[in-house]
Amino acid sequence: MQVLRIRARTVLTLVLCLAGGWLSGSSMSAQQAVTSATLGGRVEDASAGVLPSVLVTVDDTLRGRNFAARTDSGGRYQFLRLAPADYIIRVEDPRFEKYERRLPLLAGQAVDLPIVLRVAGVGQSLAVIAEAPVLESVRTQIGETIGAHDIGGLPLNGRNFLDLALLAPGVSRTNTGTPQQFAETSAVPGTGISIAGQRNLNNAFIVDGLSANDDAAGLAGSFYSQEVIQQFQVVTSGGNAEFGRASSGVVNIITKSGTNQWHGSAYGFLRNQRFDARNPLATRKDPLTQTQYGASAGGPLIRGRTFLFSNFEQAHRNAAGFITIAPSNVQAVNALLERVAYRGPTLRTGEYATGWDSVNYFARVDHQLTSSNQLTVRYSLYDIASPNARSVGGLNAESRGTRLDNRDQTVALSDMAALSSRDLNELRVQFTRSRLSAPGNDFIGPAVNIAGIANFGASTTSPTARDNDLYEVSDSISIQRGAHLFKAGADFLYNRLAIDFPGSLVAAVYSFPSLAAFDAGRYSTFQQAFGEPRQRQRNPNMGWFAQEEWKPAANWAINAGVRYDLQFLPSPIQLDRNNIAPRIGIAWSPPDRKTVVRASYGLYYDRVPLRATSNALQRDGSRYRVALLAFGQDGAPLFPAQLNAFPAGQFINITTIDPKIQNSYSHQAGLQVERELAHATVLSVGYQWVRALHLILSRNANVPTLSAADAAALGVPNLGRPDSRYGNIGRYEGAGDSYFNGLFLSLRSRPWKGSELRVSYTLSKTIDDVGNFFFSTPQNNFDLRDDRGLSDNDQRHRLSVAAVLDSPVRSGPGPGRYLLSGWRLSPLFLYTSALPFNAQVNFDRNQDTNLNDRPFGMGRNTGRGFDYASLSLRLARSFSITERVRGEALAEGFNVLNRVNRALPNNIIGSGTGPPLPSFGRATAVLDPRQIQLGMRFDF
Repeated sequence: MQVLRIRARTVLTLVLCLAGGWLSGSSMSAQQAVTSATLGGRVEDASAGVLPSVLVTVDDTLRGRNFAARTDSGGRYQFLRLAPADYIIRVEDPRFEKYERRLPLLAGQAVDLPIVLRVAGVGQSLAVIAEAPVLESVRTQIGETIGAHDIGGLPLNGRNFLDLALLAPGVSRTNTGTPQQFAETSAVPGTGISIAGQRNLNNAFIVDGLSANDDAAGLAGSFYSQEVIQQFQVVTSGGNAEFGRASSGVVNIITKSGTNQWHGSAYGFLRNQRFDARNPLATRKDPLTQTQYGASAGGPLIRGRTFLFSNFEQAHRNAAGFITIAPSNVQAVNALLERVAYRGPTLRTGEYATGWDSVNYFARVDHQLTSSNQLTVRYSLYDIASPNARSVGGLNAESRGTRLDNRDQTVALSDMAALSSRDLNELRVQFTRSRLSAPGNDFIGPAVNIAGIANFGASTTSPTARDNDLYEVSDSISIQRGAHLFKAGADFLYNRLAIDFPGSLVAAVYSFPSLAAFDAGRYSTFQQAFGEPRQRQRNPNMGWFAQEEWKPAANWAINAGVRYDLQFLPSPIQLDRNNIAPRIGIAWSPPDRKTVVRASYGLYYDRVPLRATSNALQRDGSRYRVALLAFGQDGAPLFPAQLNAFPAGQFINITTIDPKIQNSYSHQAGLQVERELAHATVLSVGYQWVRALHLILSRNANVPTLSAADAAALGVPNLGRPDSRYGNIGRYEGAGDSYFNGLFLSLRSRPWKGSELRVSYTLSKTIDDVGNFFFSTPQNNFDLRDDRGLSDNDQRHRLSVAAVLDSPVRSGPGPGRYLLSGWRLSPLFLYTSALPFNAQVNFDRNQDTNLNDRPFGMGRNTGRGFDYASLSLRLARSFSITERVRGEALAEGFNVLNRVNRALPNNIIGSGTGPPLPSFGRATAVLDPRQIQLGMRFDF
């Protein structure tokens, strides 16, 4: 109740601030937007006198669109929503010299551009400035925006656009503890992105202002070709009230649109193992071949009014992963499997075949319905098939893996209507149909886990299919009155979801503490599921926001807003109604406009992953039952037998969810100082603090209180569990929390025209009491403080250096200019310090039936893995073929220094009482060695 009162007071104060700002203030704001840029400022004469009723025009140089506004009585002008593009801003008045400036604008930019006019002389001058302002004096949120120049010029391995996020300070890859390319229920490669040390499921992905999330797992919902992305933005702190349903950061993507001239490209990229280095775990080079090719075209369907952009891309990859089970262990395991007549595949170590075939198609049409109404329609298709996509490699045998078949289709529509010269309405609608299948490699089973040795047999953990239909409608209105710009809106999102879990087909799991126990057939636990594998649910979501930005003085900008989100989950989960999220951001600039200081604070609410609610709804003990038995217990089978029916007289393991579970949320506070060191060079220093609460985890609420021997001696049934009707009761609760503290340094520079340099360094520490996944289980189910330690995603040091460097020599007469012009060099260097890992013993030390125990007295995540460093390079040379056609030949190298980047340390320490096992702490996987890619593209 005290928290409610505090939040109510906070919201009331914020509302009063909004109202006070609306009624007072004297300077034009420039409101930050999600999908577009905003331009505003003041027109003055040389004596700082304001100039009312002066005509200001802005011309879109790519699409031939013109926008005009007259300054008000205070000399202020404002353009609410400008699509990302190059603009020319002009001011013409017979009393003054003509003013003209070229201004590239990015999505999310809020540009405050003061204009000073000089009295007309005998010879009127024309001022043309080609560069955009390097400092955004009215932006309050902390983030990084990457434009088309860098998106198309950087060497991205696999052309995965999500890797662009790693260029932003405070962003790292999530520590998933697995070498697989695709996360559970997701067909998007490399979706493990941690922002501010938080889980990857706490992020939001937005494409053109609409959700692009897989709400089942909380990951990115679809994959786009690098060619269709106009701008890529990561908001790491201080996101305005328009951003919702994420307690960490936001990845905001703007897609390309057509222009007033037809342009197109055709491109292809080739990889072959002949050019690559050998993986240290292999006896020969990886059998890698990969081709990626596609074409884009865009232009006017009706000049100046209707524009088309489309892209088609296809990829074929044949590659190998590596199983690192020791050969001696393979021999020992296979000998026993033969002895017991195991019917499934036997083990082997070394390489296994993998890869994928994928197709991307994208089309977008922009149409000017009237001079004040713009309509956009886009369609996207993503289709992928991949063998051995998940759960193979390291200590996981090929039989443990699953394949991946997926098709995502999205249709989206947006309508931007100017209701008047000062009011704007934005309507967006989308429908996404996503169909994913992930059948296992082994349909015989059972599954076998030998701690620290090998995992093989049927896959029984990940869903085997996920179907989702997503509907979304959002609408917002922007109102400009005098010195203020107010925006409010609402969003409705609806998921219709079905998930298939391994049920009555193949679901037996044997877990052994050691190779010796496996040889003796003495397992720790046996688990088997029976029942209907498919679970359906419906999930409506609603959100509302209101925000205002204003400038109380020429060098101050304030952004204040509030957001309210509701997530409706199936019964018996009660609606969490207390999701009021106030936010405020401030930007201040000294008079020289060479420095900007930003500060922000806010609350950010997340959504509950629908995988968790599906688990709880399905495994309630009626339609789907799970049996858990120990070796020697009545009804327990002998390895490798599986049960034909649920064992009579045994207790059912069930999964539940706290009916009063709350949406997780975070307090975020950020401070950043940006300083322009020289022309087009900016140094930033920032600090971010994140306190996340109610993180979802899984806790066994029915832990045994007696050993089997003590329970039998005392005549106590069901090992003395608190609820004697059931076995384990896995309960999803919002009980976890985390702390993040991070210091950021970044440098952005344009050394010369056509070149860009980005450097970022992060020093941070993340502490939490829960693992990276929503199904993470604590060691002590009744004391979460026992698991308090370094986060799985604690990345102490992180450095990224990226550049796109065009030759400063321009083409011209003479062989020297010809040889030196047209070159582009693009380096990309990443370094990360070692991630932590959690050392565990190979038996159930505390007898809670969960094999996740650490040695006595050892804290969580006290082990340290391996650091990572990789340098990638792209060298390209462009050349003219005809007057309208240019070609580009390029070579890309990934990990060109061939550094051995070890990964996934073996975390099984042994019994915990004697010396560690020889395999403890050793890498079970090695990341890619040096790989070379050749490419060619043609642009017209």
